[in-house]
Amino acid sequence: MFRAAVVAGLLAHAQAQPVDEATILAQLQDDNPGKCVMGHCRDSLIQCFMDGVCRGWQLCVMRCKNGDLACQMRCADLHKPTDDTAAKINTFSQCVISDYHCVPQQQLTCKTPEKYVPDFDLYMMQGVWYITKGWNPLFDCFDCQVHTFSLKPKTTKPLYGDLKYSVKKNLGCAAGECSYLQREVFQSFAQDPHHKGHLVNHNNTVEELNYSDDWYVLAAKPDSYVLIYYCGCNDATCGYSGAVLYTRTPQFDLPEEDVAEIKKAMADAKVSEFTYDGLCAADGAAEGCAAPPSSIVV
Repeated sequence: MFRAAVVAGLLAHAQAQPVDEATILAQLQDDNPGKCVMGHCRDSLIQCFMDGVCRGWQLCVMRCKNGDLACQMRCADLHKPTDDTAAKINTFSQCVISDYHCVPQQQLTCKTPEKYVPDFDLYMMQGVWYITKGWNPLFDCFDCQVHTFSLKPKTTKPLYGDLKYSVKKNLGCAAGECSYLQREVFQSFAQDPHHKGHLVNHNNTVEELNYSDDWYVLAAKPDSYVLIYYCGCNDATCGYSGAVLYTRTPQFDLPEEDVAEIKKAMADAKVSEFTYDGLCAADGAAEGCAAPPSSIVV
């Protein structure tokens, strides 16, 4: 799912201890991506230095090893808010990634599932859902993922989602002792007219790094669960994948017969290493991270 784009590998080229503006600028002058940044995005880089939010994100990313996507995503989780306070990060990222391609797009492979539901009623998605299991640890395994969906029938993307999740400040914290950062993003989907179980979110803005998401409904039971497998692409990374299990309750409590159907649907998708036992358990009601109610009226 689309959360936050990072300048993968760019600032990690310019590692230094201690990290300061002069050192970063000097190193970027001698680095191939850095020359592009200094030639085209110097102003937005300097503005990032001067902004506390952007600077915190930038210094965190610089401490990641080159190509360490997990580290870079963790920096985004901690230091890139999902509101207007991240404006300088977004401006810099757009310049470096989308406008001037200073960093080549990372190419991954997301396999389209061989089988998903042939028909799906969007009305089943209305209301509040919790992600209680996920597949991709970078995107799907946060606590307190509360997603509220509503329908806007006369729009090109009628399924509208308010997607809330909570980021642990310390990944090693003990249950009941964790503190969280609240995050929130919004996505809208259309239905593939030929395959109703395929939900499409394409044609997004350059400010969002031209991202696209394709959701495939692998299994669903009204007011009980929806199993989604997804493929995504943006100007920074294309071909990322994941899966989430939505339930109406914040903690996983499905009966064995439902689990059996979910396991069968995952096997029928025929995606490598995509197994029920490989899913993480996300706690939708973890102490200290309960998301506030959605403003969506359903």
